[in-house]
Amino acid sequence: MDSALLARANFDPSSYDAEKERERAEERERIFERYTQGRSRTDDIEPWEEPNFSHYMKKDHYGFIHEKPIPMEPVDKKSLEKKQMKEKKWLRMVKHWQETNRMPEDLKSRIWKGCPDSLRGQVWPLMLRIREIKQSNEKQHGPNMYERMKEKARRKSPDIRQIDLDVHRTYRNHEMFQLKYGVMQQKLFYVLAAYSMFNKEVGYCQGMANVVALMLMYLHEEEDAFWALTSLLRGERYQMNDFFTPRLPKLFRCLDHHMVLRKKFIPSVHKHLKKLQYEPTLYATKWFLQCFLDKLPFSLALRVWDIFLLEGEEIETAMAIAILRTFKKTLIKSNDEQLNDFMCRLGESQLDEEKIIDNLSEVLLDLRRQRMSHLPKPTIIEEIKPSESMSTLPSNKKIPGFRKRPLTRL
Repeated sequence: MDSALLARANFDPSSYDAEKERERAEERERIFERYTQGRSRTDDIEPWEEPNFSHYMKKDHYGFIHEKPIPMEPVDKKSLEKKQMKEKKWLRMVKHWQETNRMPEDLKSRIWKGCPDSLRGQVWPLMLRIREIKQSNEKQHGPNMYERMKEKARRKSPDIRQIDLDVHRTYRNHEMFQLKYGVMQQKLFYVLAAYSMFNKEVGYCQGMANVVALMLMYLHEEEDAFWALTSLLRGERYQMNDFFTPRLPKLFRCLDHHMVLRKKFIPSVHKHLKKLQYEPTLYATKWFLQCFLDKLPFSLALRVWDIFLLEGEEIETAMAIAILRTFKKTLIKSNDEQLNDFMCRLGESQLDEEKIIDNLSEVLLDLRRQRMSHLPKPTIIEEIKPSESMSTLPSNKKIPGFRKRPLTRL
């Protein structure tokens, strides 16, 4: 795990230093000015960051640029017609959803089968309830909330330096984020900066950049990505907030619960990993923090996100077990080095997506039958300070307290 995330896990509020704060303010203004100028600033842009024609030959369906050209697949007329028919059915259901504000029942089963990539930009905002969340917040705190938070971040955010560092290493192999200080990097920076002031309980934490970048790939608009992040962190369905608060309390609860489930549902894998001292912190940390982004092939990660946005936080718990169950035979035959190599290369592997999604469905049902799909409540309740977050959500419930423990084996 990155040193910044490690520091977050062992967070300790330090004494205020006026001189350091002055230096941070000057640095914050310099960084904001770079993003304001955008691509007009060329003195620190590397040659590899400039796109050229060959990139378009190496780009895959999702916009990721590879080292070698992507072979052109022959157009199958029947498959194309089938795809178009599927999209038409989805469009009718999405239109009904938009008009009635109610998800059609048969759409739920279709989401498990995979949302058409061309329609994720319409479907995801509906599942995230972006419009309702924006209206609720602005009704309570006034209009133009996003713009106001951007301006406030320029004056006060303590997280700008870390945000800047992370923006420049987020999906740099994707066409949208390849250009340093390009339009999409600007949007990513502004959303994270604004949110660092909007939700002061979290501020900014590593892992959030990839999530926001994913939202921008499909929602495109800065403000929509901002409210999507609000829904993911503070929404009752997803409750990602405590993944990113100091000491990462929900991450540790997920890792603890995963160990319990691993032992109960796949004891042979648990026994082998325990023998090798291969703890969940070594492979599952970013599974939970980013809901499997970067740790699975992108096409499969999108399928998981479709289902996560539909079903909520219990998908992360179930998916972690589904992965281990799917590769049970491989895992129990692996030594320490092979195990680590397998986990590291999982995102680059050719996987049977349907098999993994089927396993996810089965595991989720098993967990629900055992009433283990949700995390247990914290066993140690600390004194909770009043939240400085301005974000409000309809029917929002925040999990109180968290488990005290140091981060180990990272």
